[in-house]
Amino acid sequence: MPKFALAAVCLAAAAPAFAADAAPAPKKWTDSAEVSFVNTNGNSRTQTTAGKDSFSYDFDALTRLEIGGGGLGSKSDGQVTAEQYHAGEKVSRKWDERDYLFEKYRWSRDRFAKVAHRHEFSLGVGRELWRTPKDLLTAEAAPGYLNEERIGSRRVSVATGRAYAKYAHDFTATSRFTQDAELLQSLADKRDSRITTETALTTALSAHFSVKTSFLWKRSNLPPPGTSKDDETAAFALIANF
Repeated sequence: MPKFALAAVCLAAAAPAFAADAAPAPKKWTDSAEVSFVNTNGNSRTQTTAGKDSFSYDFDALTRLEIGGGGLGSKSDGQVTAEQYHAGEKVSRKWDERDYLFEKYRWSRDRFAKVAHRHEFSLGVGRELWRTPKDLLTAEAAPGYLNEERIGSRRVSVATGRAYAKYAHDFTATSRFTQDAELLQSLADKRDSRITTETALTTALSAHFSVKTSFLWKRSNLPPPGTSKDDETAAFALIANF
């Protein structure tokens, strides 16, 4: 009996260690897919489809890779009225809890804005300026390079300066507001600047699905000839999180 009692005590002591060993490792990756579709019939027939995907992978507690891409297409009465694509990557490396270095590349195409291919590259620093349980304000600054092949006009190839900020606020555990703003300034011509802002409200429907309402504004102060300086997109999308 003493031997059986001693064995039982040993098993009981070892059980927590076995449970700890069996615990799943922290998840290193996340993926978010976003899709929206609008179809109207009647006096006009219009179809708009848009999709995005964002993937991130944490190599360790300090290093993160982010990859994203998407596209938007629109038709009105059978004629294509919008066609946009983009893809990019970002690698960031923290050196303390609030500061990090990053490298970022983005390719995009917008046929109706007369942009055949746009390549943007930047290498800089970022910092969490303000953090509370419900708020996060992040800012980035970086030198970079822009190469833009335009349809029907000359190519733009310049060094740039980039400034970016993002604010996020959690109204509740399932509802989040975000505001992004980016300035890309040509270092060769002070008139040539590009501004992009996005205002969004995301509400969770379940553990994996959310809905997002957003407004995107883009402004190019020296756009290709025959195009507008401003582009605006309002969207309502379904998001799947993995």
